[in-house]
Amino acid sequence: MLTRMDVITLLVAVLVNALLMSVALAVGVGIRTRSGLQSWQFMLLGQAIGFGLLIAATQTTPRLMATLGVMALSASCSAMVLTAYRFLGRQAPLRWLLAPPLMLGFVHAIVFRDQPLATGLTNFTIGVQTLWAGWLLLHGAGRVRWRWLCGVAALANALLTLGRVVLVFGWPEAYPRFIAPHPLNFAHLLMLNASLVLGTMGFLLAHRDAAEQALVRLASLDTLTGLLNRREWMSRAGQALKTAGEPGVLLMLDLDHFKRINDERGHPVGDEVIKLTGEVLRGELRATDLVGRYGGEEFCLLLRHCEPEAFSRLDARLHQALTRRCEASLGFVVDFSAGAVRVEAGEALAAAIKRADDQLYRAKHAGRGRTCCADGVL
Repeated sequence: MLTRMDVITLLVAVLVNALLMSVALAVGVGIRTRSGLQSWQFMLLGQAIGFGLLIAATQTTPRLMATLGVMALSASCSAMVLTAYRFLGRQAPLRWLLAPPLMLGFVHAIVFRDQPLATGLTNFTIGVQTLWAGWLLLHGAGRVRWRWLCGVAALANALLTLGRVVLVFGWPEAYPRFIAPHPLNFAHLLMLNASLVLGTMGFLLAHRDAAEQALVRLASLDTLTGLLNRREWMSRAGQALKTAGEPGVLLMLDLDHFKRINDERGHPVGDEVIKLTGEVLRGELRATDLVGRYGGEEFCLLLRHCEPEAFSRLDARLHQALTRRCEASLGFVVDFSAGAVRVEAGEALAAAIKRADDQLYRAKHAGRGRTCCADGVL
């Protein structure tokens, strides 16, 4: 009786631990819809509900309570896998997450009378799900600390769960039921308690890292276009000029008659023009090129290893793409004026920008809708 109560005590400890951490996450961090921490909170709640139902199954309606309990535990493991997918920024296969708890509940209800079989199937399903989460987190983890913390905890949990599968099918007399007083059962429940704490700590680290990365993006990107903002572009372009081994082209681009667009069509339309320009620039430029919003309706581009023929083709594509895109989306044509200069490795960025601005001034006064180039660009 004492050993049986020890198992129940450990189950109660897991239940209380999971419930308290779920409440602490909701109160301390707040849970956004479809976030990784929301999925982890569902995992904790599933553990609490599952073990609560399994404890209830020892007192009343065992088939119903036990079946609902193992379904809740399997659903919590699916929530763990979903948590890993969300923090890794990958699309989760929802049908494969929904299938295990539903299938396990159906089969468990049928084979409930055969306790070793029901226990083995339950542990196998939950063990494979936990192993899935551990593999997702550890595969390609590199030096990401939170992935190692959560992944190792999940892997240890999975191995102990699958170890119970070997025990229940190999030596059913030693471990015939889920609450059997076996050392492996005690070890697993203790590890489960620890892994809930380690997993919560790890995913809180992941949440913190994601928040820090979001702050970095906000500090370096223009909120309207998603391009680099002026400060970040200046920093990267200046560094590129210091380290570049080959000359490139600096292009300063200004949208034509933008004030008229704002005055006649309204600022929301003007914002849409800015956004469409950003999309065109991202779509036409190479990954090695630096593009940013310099301010207002002005954009700056540093094109690396750009030969005259390549620049001529790019300039034509940019003019054509912007006019087509704005006409298709907004119903009117927008074009730009630009100034381009060739920059050499080691040249001061401020001096290069001044030269490009001079060419932009020429383009404006020559009638707009064109790119004026200094010697060497074309």
